[in-house]
Amino acid sequence: MRNLSRPLSLWVLLLLAWGPGTAVAEEPSPCEEDRLADAERGHEVEHRVEARPEGDLVRFTVHRTFHNPRPRHTELEARFTLPREGTVHGLALESQGQWTEGLLLEAAQAERRYEALRRKGPAAPRALAMLSSEGGATVRLRLWNLPPRASVTVRYEVRARLAYAHGRKSFTYPLPDCEYSPRPALTLVPASPGEDLSLETRNTNHWRPELEASWEAGTARGLDARAGLVPWGAGSLGFLQVRAERLSEVPARARVVFVVDASHSVGPQGISRQLELAGEYLQWLPDATAEVVVFRRSAQRLFGRLIPASEWKTALATLPPGRLAPGNGSHLDEGLKLAQRVLEDGSGPARVLALTDGLLREAFEPVPPAPSTSAPDAAVHLRWLPLRTGYAAPHEKLSEPLVRGSCGTQLHAYGGNSSLEPLVRPLRWEEVHLQDGQGARLKELPTLQEGEGLQLWLPSPQTPLGELVLHGRRWGCAASQPVARDDSLSADLVRNAWANQRFEPWNRDKEELPPEEAVELLARKGDWVSGTHSLLVVPPGAGPSTARTHALEDGVAGGVMGGVVGGTISCPMAAPLQRPASPELMEALERLIQPVFTTCLGEGGTPSLQVRLETTGDELADVRVTGAASEPQASCVREATWALRLPALCDDGLRGTYTLTPRR
Repeated sequence: MRNLSRPLSLWVLLLLAWGPGTAVAEEPSPCEEDRLADAERGHEVEHRVEARPEGDLVRFTVHRTFHNPRPRHTELEARFTLPREGTVHGLALESQGQWTEGLLLEAAQAERRYEALRRKGPAAPRALAMLSSEGGATVRLRLWNLPPRASVTVRYEVRARLAYAHGRKSFTYPLPDCEYSPRPALTLVPASPGEDLSLETRNTNHWRPELEASWEAGTARGLDARAGLVPWGAGSLGFLQVRAERLSEVPARARVVFVVDASHSVGPQGISRQLELAGEYLQWLPDATAEVVVFRRSAQRLFGRLIPASEWKTALATLPPGRLAPGNGSHLDEGLKLAQRVLEDGSGPARVLALTDGLLREAFEPVPPAPSTSAPDAAVHLRWLPLRTGYAAPHEKLSEPLVRGSCGTQLHAYGGNSSLEPLVRPLRWEEVHLQDGQGARLKELPTLQEGEGLQLWLPSPQTPLGELVLHGRRWGCAASQPVARDDSLSADLVRNAWANQRFEPWNRDKEELPPEEAVELLARKGDWVSGTHSLLVVPPGAGPSTARTHALEDGVAGGVMGGVVGGTISCPMAAPLQRPASPELMEALERLIQPVFTTCLGEGGTPSLQVRLETTGDELADVRVTGAASEPQASCVREATWALRLPALCDDGLRGTYTLTPRR
């Protein structure tokens, strides 16, 4: 790709021949056969294009010059494919220094007149030109009575809608598929329609090369939703254009609490990685203040205050190592509750970023709402950590919001994009749908990612469409955007109906296209080349002539053939994998816990006492004691069991549940 970062007074690109890698056939290709024939009959010698972006359209003014090397008049034709969703308007012909404008005629009428002018007669020979539709997006240009050893030039205009993707506007222009055809010289007016202008030659597939020009769309904010509407029967034929431009801004002076998983299943390296992620997050928020809540079987604050982001590295470096040592328990809910209490003080947008591998105790439940996490500018996010070992499924409740009723999203540890920006500000709308003023759903739309756009046709209700509103969810919370009525979009809707309908319909669902009967009716009212209309240039005094023109055979394509060709989702979690029962493991656990029973129960013991262990890998995720003779006895067993370190035999990343009793 070539980037043109500074404004240019005139931007002209001469496209060069294709690079290496072209296969050489033993016999002439169709392009080569056409070239040999055209050397006798005539050929295209120049192809100039002026591209002028205006609003949401780009207008291509195309000049193409054809030369007749023979000593007699000749006939040529060229077929070309228009840009995606493009239409061709207007036709003019220059011959022997005089320009003649064409007429828009019914397709059948134009065909009859052209054929009649090809006959022999008494008139002096005059050059003619005709543009007609070949079906789909293919247009046929025919030239009659090209003067001997002279050139003629045709001029026509192509209109197409600008595309919008990745925050950039762009257009494409088809390139010739035959190497002997002249490469278009393209001039962009104005020379720099936007910042970071770039130009790229690409192949949408192996047979359709095209030139793409793109530039930054600007600094617009929010969701730009516009509709063009025209009456259709008792209802409205409508076209919706949506651009998700910059959907949000980085919050100023945010208060951030990182809820860090310090359990054994994460391990020391996992804890260090979480603090690195927290530092990366604060780089997006240089004026924020932050605190860390560490959770194991309980939750503790790491600094005891909200520290400025600028002090983050210094504060971590002065911490005693033991404060971040891994331990038993993965009580994420306790960490979230403490984070809510931390955010009760101070002002500024509240952010809670929980980090965990998802291996939580079975009793985990999302926590109730609190004012600090329910404010309109608050959010509670989950950043998943990769499993240190094994492949146990995460807790099923993590498919729900961590704090009930809060906004927020989730970001997985895997995937191509490791940026934390989706947790800093909303970058997408999900569950998007279009409603009318009465709240009726008209259409479900795809997810809208920042920098992306979509264009689609609206259904045709029995009553005219009035107010339109886009609804969706942003960071899991409801969002809406009124759809503006755009007169320029309405004015282009008739042309765009034909352009959308005829180009590669096999790649589109039927509901994405306007009604076929509407397209045919609108085409009759349009000023573009279609199955209904053709453009014909007939200079003054033209008629069946005395010229012995070298004509193409009827029904045979010839001349300049192949001239220009181209044109946050919550998912249910899988059931957790359980560690299979193992006599060896049970024996190891019984040996591990017997000293606890001896210390807390004495020699006699309590036969009814049971200890239920819930493990995730080599971590105790939960401990429950039942059947104790007293609460002090139960507390002793519980606390002593929590202090145990499971043997390495358990370090397989799987979940397990075990019930142990004192030996009699």
